[in-house]
Amino acid sequence: MYFIYADEYEDPGLNVGESTFFIISGLIVHETHWNEIFQRFLDLRRNLSRRYGISQRIALRATEIVNEHGDFHHIQYNLTPPQRFSLYREVLEFLAQLPQIRILNVFIRKDRLLGQSQTVDVFETGWTFFIQRFHNYLERGGHLNLADNYGLLFTDRTHDDNLRRLTRRMRAFNYVPSQCAGNTARRLLVTRVLDDPIPRASPHSYYIQLANLAAFALARRDHPRTKLSNFRFHQYFDILTPVLLTEATRYDYQGIVYWPR
Repeated sequence: MYFIYADEYEDPGLNVGESTFFIISGLIVHETHWNEIFQRFLDLRRNLSRRYGISQRIALRATEIVNEHGDFHHIQYNLTPPQRFSLYREVLEFLAQLPQIRILNVFIRKDRLLGQSQTVDVFETGWTFFIQRFHNYLERGGHLNLADNYGLLFTDRTHDDNLRRLTRRMRAFNYVPSQCAGNTARRLLVTRVLDDPIPRASPHSYYIQLANLAAFALARRDHPRTKLSNFRFHQYFDILTPVLLTEATRYDYQGIVYWPR
């Protein structure tokens, strides 16, 4: 059994004035490695606590670390900007050294949907790509090449009812357009992803927090912010290259599912 822990970044709404993209990132781990990686992350959290003075109980939220909000405001632990960015980088480097995991990324380019955005459901499109890629990964045996694989999807709190309906529909009625011109769509039921998506509050899930850090790093790689350039934050996502699910698509060397391409 494989588990995928997913988080979104930016709004799936149609108003590109609010955000020009929508990202879903998910961390995949097999049941046989779950406890090992969890314990290793606990060790990392203890190490971060000793060196940076932060509580092991606080959630690692990307926007709070980068923007000095919430638990990472300077009045909480008196962290300097270099310390906050160093902490973020250390967590990504930790992930990059875990051959037992893979990270799946879907990136919807809302700004390329101008003129047709009123007919496109960004949320449904993004999650359809994400769930279909996870199913395909399970069918191929996963990165452990194990036979007869199934998976469970855990998510941060999102539009839970919409996602549940989408997953059930893909399990019963899912036609995927052919990549060959003129060919009819194929019926590919998502039967490898079991049950409904399981919503979790990110403060209570280390794995979802790690997916959040990956999603935000991808956003700032493709849409960099000038104020972060001193920390070379636009390079952080590439740290994860060794564990990215590159087989998710043939159109991107890191396997990022961009749409529209």
